[in-house]
Amino acid sequence: MYRPEPIPLSSPGSLSPSITDIDRSNDWNASARALIGGQQLLVRDLYSTAIGTLGALRRQLEMQHPQADQDHGRSRELRAAYHRASQNLLAPISSHRLALDKAPDIGWFKELYQDISDFLLPFPLVQGLNSSWQWSQRGIEIPVLARRLFPFYGTYFPTRFDHIELFDTWLQKYAGPRDLACDIGTGCGVLALLLAQAGFGRVLATDSNANAVESVRRELKRQPVQGEIEVREADLFGDWQECPDLIVFNPPWLQGPIHTPMDEAIYHDGALFDRFFRHAHARLTGDGNPDFANGDDGRLVLLFSNLPQMIDAGALHPIQQELDAGGRFDLIGQDRQLVRTASAKTRRRKRDPAAEYVELWELAPRPVARTHLHERTSRRAR
Repeated sequence: MYRPEPIPLSSPGSLSPSITDIDRSNDWNASARALIGGQQLLVRDLYSTAIGTLGALRRQLEMQHPQADQDHGRSRELRAAYHRASQNLLAPISSHRLALDKAPDIGWFKELYQDISDFLLPFPLVQGLNSSWQWSQRGIEIPVLARRLFPFYGTYFPTRFDHIELFDTWLQKYAGPRDLACDIGTGCGVLALLLAQAGFGRVLATDSNANAVESVRRELKRQPVQGEIEVREADLFGDWQECPDLIVFNPPWLQGPIHTPMDEAIYHDGALFDRFFRHAHARLTGDGNPDFANGDDGRLVLLFSNLPQMIDAGALHPIQQELDAGGRFDLIGQDRQLVRTASAKTRRRKRDPAAEYVELWELAPRPVARTHLHERTSRRAR
């Protein structure tokens, strides 16, 4: 199970001499400069001392990275600088509780750190644990599901629903067989639950993030659904070989570095799509094995966005690339929906809502013989 890596105390009751204590008497701006310089600071009194110090840190870095809210490159540089510096601000955990006055109660300390009770954590990770705990307790309402989900720590969950609504609209019109569907990269299980509600007898949901698998399993135990949802920890399809009627994939939309399991829901390494399309085609066609093939009825649905092209006009579209050169799928249908304007309260960089949209691509696999013919033709052309 993924958790923020604890920093053990060097010995019971003592700390490394390289760590400097701070409290409310320290100037926040001076502490922020120390964090930028690489100095590790340990908050010793109030939760608000850490909050104020990080606020000063962000203000200083924003002055060093002007117009970061208007440019993706500058925004990425600001986030990287903030991440590096903020990790130097530490918080103490004692007996599975955050040892700061007026600190929130964070239940993850008992659940995720059963093997260690006293340690340190970078304060931004404490903030992440606190935010996750609050969501896990009060839940998040998913309008198209008409139910509330309670995500486990380290599990991606949507905060905007345009792409889910687009899929729900498509699913209501779907007229194919509903014996078996597969949701790749299920996250907190929204699409798998939609598939079950739509009458699929079996839904296989996979995710490479063990926390996401745990989250969906807890959700199904909390509120069972009609039909069967099987959740597996796996890279893409894993060793599962059955031929589904429908494969659904809401992939990460941006190419970028991956540091945590949560990052895999947002960023991909550039090689993901070719691997996915190769395995998806093999599952839908039975890879030439007539005992597993489902004829021409199998469908692949992908949810995507034009966000990569908004960030970089020259960015290639991985789905269009597959259709142009992969030789494995044909386009059956495509739909798009404008993204709603972000809330005025959000810290997200504001984009032109008239230009940002989500996409749904419905593909059908080419028969294996036709695929092999395409590959031979492509090799001769090269």
